[in-house]
Amino acid sequence: MKKWGILILSGLVLAGAIAFFAFRPSPTTAQSLDTLFASPINGGCYIAGPNQCKLHVDPFTINIDQAAGSRLVEFTLFANGSPIYAFKTDVSNPPANDYSPSLVAVDFAATCGTTYYINMTARTNDIPSPLNAGQTAQFTCPANVP
Repeated sequence: MKKWGILILSGLVLAGAIAFFAFRPSPTTAQSLDTLFASPINGGCYIAGPNQCKLHVDPFTINIDQAAGSRLVEFTLFANGSPIYAFKTDVSNPPANDYSPSLVAVDFAATCGTTYYINMTARTNDIPSPLNAGQTAQFTCPANVP
């Protein structure tokens, strides 16, 4: 009788495991950038004067999938996770074509000797929240000069 109890219990555990793995929800996938691409984000740091360093970001282009009806809503440049440039588009007429912003300030304040990375997030009208569209590798600003 004890054998049958163990067999039944083993069968129930096996059936439960099969049901768990067969009927569990599929993992959520990250939102893709199907309607938004960006050219490489390139930047660096230089000494602008005594005890003064600046971050420089090269021009870039945000590519928008026109066939999908996507329109650029916003983009933000970050240095070490802190926003250094935020851009929002016209609500009534957002860009539907590739967009190459002319930065108001090409160079941004930095601390000499500090390591940075720059990244850009962007969002189109069909992406609910901004997604990372590009990032530099880490780089270190030069140390102060005498």
